[in-house]
Amino acid sequence: MTNQLIETYLKKLKTSGIERHIPNISVENAEFIKGIIRDKNPKRMLEIGTANGYSGIHFSSILSEWSILTTIEYAWNAHIEAVEHFKECKIKNIISIWGDAKMVIPTLSDNYFDVVYIDAMKREYLDYLLLSLPKMTKDAIIIIDDVIKFRDKMTNLYEFLDRNGIEYNICSTDPDDGIMIINFSDIWKTQFLQDR
Repeated sequence: MTNQLIETYLKKLKTSGIERHIPNISVENAEFIKGIIRDKNPKRMLEIGTANGYSGIHFSSILSEWSILTTIEYAWNAHIEAVEHFKECKIKNIISIWGDAKMVIPTLSDNYFDVVYIDAMKREYLDYLLLSLPKMTKDAIIIIDDVIKFRDKMTNLYEFLDRNGIEYNICSTDPDDGIMIINFSDIWKTQFLQDR
């Protein structure tokens, strides 16, 4: 599918998501993250929280043809819908997994992912982060969505980062919310990982 057809498909999918109250990533956040992906040029990216595939289509459209996006979704209906959208867009660089991310992540390869994007159950963000750490390459980037609006649902994440002196940046990329960026190297140099 051409880039123009993908863009048209994404607009329809976004409209459908709004009508059905699917918590898709905002257009602003998607474009901001695509900029990070473009600069990073990752070989392998992990997305925790597929929903209907809207963000996955955005991300895969900017990945190189030899790169792979692995995406995990807990809800069966959302997983099936996302897979259908990936097929419609003729996307071949996505591995879509149905299951509880807390169970799936430990089964993935270690030292594998260059970019990890977290946008699932807010109260489980810290779990996803900790489980993903062994799966990241040494220069990986972690991108976490909805960190302003739902901060009260992820207090344990903020407490963990602050307690361990882990640097992070919050970018207010859209009027509604923002994303957090963490460099894996900033976690690696902390006592938290050195003690493990």
